[in-house]
Amino acid sequence: MLFFGVAILVIGHQLWLRVRGWQFNALSPYFMCDLMIFFLVGLGTVASPLPHRNFTEEVLFSLFVWSGLASYYLGLHLQLHLPLLRLPQLGLTLKWLQQRTELVVLLLVGCLVLTVVLIFYQRMRGLGLTLSEILALSALRIHAQLASEGIRSALPVIVSYLFTILLLMHLYFLFQRRHYLIAFGVYISLIVSVALIASTRIPLIMNMAIPIAYYHYTVRRINKLLLVGIFFAAPIAITILQGVRSGSLLAWTVSDRLIAEIVVMKSFHRLWQEYIDGNITLEYGANYYYYLPLTLVPSMIWADKPQTSFEARWTINLFNSLLDEDAQISVHTFTPWGEGLAQFGWLGGAINLFLYGLVLNVAIRFFNRRPHACLVYFFYTILAATFIRTSVQALLFTTVVYVVGVWLYERWLLPRKSQEGR
Repeated sequence: MLFFGVAILVIGHQLWLRVRGWQFNALSPYFMCDLMIFFLVGLGTVASPLPHRNFTEEVLFSLFVWSGLASYYLGLHLQLHLPLLRLPQLGLTLKWLQQRTELVVLLLVGCLVLTVVLIFYQRMRGLGLTLSEILALSALRIHAQLASEGIRSALPVIVSYLFTILLLMHLYFLFQRRHYLIAFGVYISLIVSVALIASTRIPLIMNMAIPIAYYHYTVRRINKLLLVGIFFAAPIAITILQGVRSGSLLAWTVSDRLIAEIVVMKSFHRLWQEYIDGNITLEYGANYYYYLPLTLVPSMIWADKPQTSFEARWTINLFNSLLDEDAQISVHTFTPWGEGLAQFGWLGGAINLFLYGLVLNVAIRFFNRRPHACLVYFFYTILAATFIRTSVQALLFTTVVYVVGVWLYERWLLPRKSQEGR
């Protein structure tokens, strides 16, 4: 039942876009988010049916999801006034840097390296391991140990995101000026840095695909090739990287990995049943006005800082631990529908998915006015699509970080000619 309603809404949205004159773009949030919704919310429940206790519960659950999806499209296409997207002028400009390409590269790469070193230092100190021991562990094992020890280093990671965004902006201009050797150095630096600190596979795939995204946005649209990559190459890459990540390269087949990736609704359904049974206490929006700002507060300042991540917090609430029976990290994802349910109850799905669409709406308008930020837009699009399995909190926080990163580059480092041409 749920699948057919989701399929009708997603396909109907894509057809409506084409009728409205939208030119298909395989890297657009309009397509990527719909694709993730179709697979995760639709096909995922077919591959692994949800354990509804009766037909009435199935109908109510489906209506909850459908109403949320309709609200998402409403927020996504709400007409917004462009003045809302204007950013303040910073005043401080670095004109002496704007024409020194090599110096900018050295400065940004150096700052990224220092941030990665700081992240490694925090992990070594928190886990009591040496550098060689940290490097010998898989990313998944490190993530599990960090979670089990309660070690959170959000601020250095956020700073690394900002320097990555600044480098992506500068990489675009390196490609435009045909400084290919310097661009290659930046490209390798980004891949190595994310490979060292990322706990998921998506950032590594995003970085590896940078040249493809640049070609697609600036030379020629390659939608057919991208669709082949999305449906065939990406699943293979995810399977291989999952094996590397877990330290067991041959543990998964592509088909098994695909099924595991799209089955994300079970935890949300568990949350739904607990809500129906009256076993949960709603947060009434605290996920946004309280926990989200706390992300920026270092744990060293607040030793008893609450768990700010919605997924981690509600994994503990429902399952009592972030670790499974094998002492491995197991942070459940509840989708924006589950996040909304935990905030506002029955109306939560519609409210939360409307917010998801609205945030994405603002971001799309922001990036459409900035072709020089196409590589950052590519990163943002992939992340926005993957957040369909997590939360509005993650999307909102990422949007703020990405907009601030682009704004800082434009204020400090954007070449004068590019500023005049905007």
